[in-house]
Amino acid sequence: MSAVHASPIPAAPDAPYRLTLVRIVEGATVVFLLFLLSSALIGPLLDPLQVGGDSNPILRLMWLPAYALIFAVALLRTPQMLRFWAPAALLALLVGLAFASTQWSIDPATSMRRSVAVAFTTLFGVYLAASYSGRAMAELLAFTFLGLAIGTLAVCVAVPSLGVHSDVNAGAWKGLWYEKNQMGAIMVYGAIAALAAAITSPKRRWLWIGTIALCAFLMLMSRSKTSLLSLFLVLGGAAGLAVVGRGAATAVLAVWAAVTGAVAFGAMMWLAPEVLFQALGKDPSLTGRTDIWEAVLRQSEKSPELGFGFAAFWGLQSAPAEWVRDNTGWLVPTAHNGWLDLLVQLGWVGVTAMAVVLSLAALMALVRFRVQGDGYWAILYLAVFLLQSASESFLLQHNSLAWVFAALAISRVLGPLPAAASRPAYVPRLPSPRPLNAAA
Repeated sequence: MSAVHASPIPAAPDAPYRLTLVRIVEGATVVFLLFLLSSALIGPLLDPLQVGGDSNPILRLMWLPAYALIFAVALLRTPQMLRFWAPAALLALLVGLAFASTQWSIDPATSMRRSVAVAFTTLFGVYLAASYSGRAMAELLAFTFLGLAIGTLAVCVAVPSLGVHSDVNAGAWKGLWYEKNQMGAIMVYGAIAALAAAITSPKRRWLWIGTIALCAFLMLMSRSKTSLLSLFLVLGGAAGLAVVGRGAATAVLAVWAAVTGAVAFGAMMWLAPEVLFQALGKDPSLTGRTDIWEAVLRQSEKSPELGFGFAAFWGLQSAPAEWVRDNTGWLVPTAHNGWLDLLVQLGWVGVTAMAVVLSLAALMALVRFRVQGDGYWAILYLAVFLLQSASESFLLQHNSLAWVFAALAISRVLGPLPAAASRPAYVPRLPSPRPLNAAA
């Protein structure tokens, strides 16, 4: 009898969902919440001045039913969510710091309201991670973004007065959103979701490839440079991850190329930033962002450890924000940098806590991307989120799809592995016995 040998077992596919009435209603609720959190139509129709709910009671009241829905679906999947206690605890630390800041906030009422909002926003991200497998999550997100992309195309073509800029950004598409950068970011998220769906769902691969192409086209029409860089990162990152998965030798080459590229990019930023800015169509001040950053940093020195309170710095009656606006000469709504916004809200304590959580998530994403079963969604989204946080205020942002997805990605990479990934790669198999009449 021959020796016992090992035989590889392929990873099991996601267990199919039974389309019960509960699942159908739950899925429809999730799609509705994703649409609402994307801010589609909210900006141009309900909040044209981008002041949020502070002076618009309709906006403030419309989120209460959304929070009730988030609580309901999370309660429905409580057993699954309990398995994600580790990432939930880290995210609760960040949310708890926001609540604690009401004790030193320059606007305690606003800090409390926004803390409640960011708590539900974060809860929704954890719920998505706990309730949907990698394939189901990717297809649900891709389906939602396909609808947003089709709606955007229709508005830009049929109602250009609503979907196309006519101001300083004349000609740039903004679709269902207030401005072009919002649309560009949403289309990048759609490309990531569609890419993940194409990888995890071969039967509908061409549908999702078409979705990627549509999202890329719309992103280009937005003329958003940050979104363009993000899309390059997504496509290049996906190719690199596929190469890394081929074996040790190709993995070493891919890592070497990535490190070389990062060093070259850093050297260009340090030695000749004007070359890169000119290639992107940007001036060295990043369209005035550096002036804002300098002013915000000077104000942060007045309360460096704990900041001015969660979501309190940019209030219309805020004295520190008024100083920044006087010095920059326009009504600055945010720092246009997630880390600086977090600094003036929660100080270096908040910045350090966020850096620790995102660093842990990024490290685990690199370790686990081949067994995550989500078509590289989590690692690609975290990369894009970190890139965008340098120019957009997405960190711990309430009622924000960007932060929902950040909480989702953090929960996926720091939570339990999918069931199929936890199986042993090899199991012993005994050879079949010979028939009795076989030749000796």
